Amino acid sequence: MSLGGKLKTDETTLIAGNGWPELSTGEFRQLRRIPTTFDNASMALAIRIAANAVQNQLLTLLDADGNPPTLDETQTAIYQRAVYGRAHADLLMEFATQDRRKEANNAATDDIDQQDRFLSQSSRDIRQLLGFGRASIGVI
Repeated sequence: MSLGGKLKTDETTLIAGNGWPELSTGEFRQLRRIPTTFDNASMALAIRIAANAVQNQLLTLLDADGNPPTLDETQTAIYQRAVYGRAHADLLMEFATQDRRKEANNAATDDIDQQDRFLSQSSRDIRQLLGFGRASIGVI
């Protein structure tokens, strides 16, 4: 918010990828249809935490020196969807507690089932980046 009490609708925070694709709150808003009335700092934090969680699950893709792989355009989109989906799921409860303005009335419903769907999609995306199908079995 500015000193005048108006929301900054064009505020975007870039999140460095440290070898992984870069992310931003502006892209998150656009791809996940997040209204500009929601706090940019909260979104940036959720994206950082989600990116860390996704990267931890993708550790097997690192090269011998610990560097992330070079992702093609499709793989980058899958990575972004995995991170943004997880961040969106984490923020649903926070979104529910914030006041909504008229422009937010077309947002998807923020129920607990929606959170599970976002997390499930994120998990499927991670599996795809790892080269696994939707479901697999293994020896324990």
